[in-house]
Amino acid sequence: MDYSKLKYISTDVPTADELELLSESRERIAHIIRARWIILGILAAFGVVPYAIFQYYSIDLGSVTTLQFVFPVLAWCSMATYNAFFLYSYQRFANIRPLNQIQLLLDLLFVTIVIHYSGGAVSWFWPMYLVVTLESVLVLEKYSDTFAFALGATLAYGGLLQFEFYGIIPPVSMPFENLSLQQTLPYDVTKWAWVAMTNMSVAAIGVYLMKPIRNRAEELKRLVIKDNLTTLYNRAYFFYRLNSEIQRAKRYDRPLSLLLLDMDNFKQFNDRYGHLVGDQLLRVLSGTIRSSIRYSAGTPSYELDIPCRYGGDEFTIILPETTSAQAAVVAERLRKEINVKCGHEMMAHIQAATGSHPREVPDVTVSVGVASFPEHASITEALVKAADDAMYVSKRAEKNQVILSETAPTLVLSQGAE
Repeated sequence: MDYSKLKYISTDVPTADELELLSESRERIAHIIRARWIILGILAAFGVVPYAIFQYYSIDLGSVTTLQFVFPVLAWCSMATYNAFFLYSYQRFANIRPLNQIQLLLDLLFVTIVIHYSGGAVSWFWPMYLVVTLESVLVLEKYSDTFAFALGATLAYGGLLQFEFYGIIPPVSMPFENLSLQQTLPYDVTKWAWVAMTNMSVAAIGVYLMKPIRNRAEELKRLVIKDNLTTLYNRAYFFYRLNSEIQRAKRYDRPLSLLLLDMDNFKQFNDRYGHLVGDQLLRVLSGTIRSSIRYSAGTPSYELDIPCRYGGDEFTIILPETTSAQAAVVAERLRKEINVKCGHEMMAHIQAATGSHPREVPDVTVSVGVASFPEHASITEALVKAADDAMYVSKRAEKNQVILSETAPTLVLSQGAE
């Protein structure tokens, strides 16, 4: 698969977040492709059934020209062809947005052709513009793009009516319809205004209905994957993402590192200040971790590094595109920031909880284990164990250290390196 057109953060291959967003966009496209097959089937039935009824009741179709049969059939075949093409190829596109726009423009062209050859101003098919507008609500990420597309559909219909009225495109007659209406300007203007108002209203209603649905979907996703106390990712999501990142690192031969942090003397902190203050310390430490990770520069923004609450006072950070040496530097910088910032930030919280100003700044430190793929392990469980073992080497020593996992774990940066 060619991912070269995607805008990545710091690498030439997609991150797991980017692949997840790409997967969601493809899923929406797949729904539209399936819906288009249904619409094509309905249109085919609508062409065959009325013809059979006209033949049964011996209705004269002499006013219907050959072009009125040929061009809609060609348009139908073209729509079926490009839908089959998108069905075959959409999984192979890395940049989904142009694909969505191309589909919508082709659908708009198809609808305009069908409306023209079914009577133009008197066509029964004008509501198909509403279907295409609803399609844009589903596949376009920005709501402003939906309104722009609805406006474009409205202008396309208005342009068709004007071309027919001034004879630029010869109007097409239909059975049971009054051809003179196509040449009546007040009727054309009124019909266009009605279609324009209806189409823009459908766009507005679609956006109005989809916005809370998308927001709710994001909220439910957040509740499933986030820790309630710290708002970092939870343990279940950690294992899911670590496995995904390892598979990605294997596929593209990229480095990957894992940090496992454990707070030093957290039980004593809780015993001294209480569990509510301890919870606040976990929030403060999580904020320090979050402010130290890498974010994407795109929209929607997401984290390139993945910070998680592993459990209790333990935290993990997945570092894609990071070697063990780079991870050790990141871990040491983070250790220092936690030691310097967290204690001072907790002063106000302790004072609020105890009613008195603390005599000294709490000493907040962490022990950190570092392990990397494939240097120390090549599967999820083994990589976690390597980082966990390295962290416990620090805990058994002087704590407040960064230990890099090895066959014989080595102290890479210590408390004295302040």
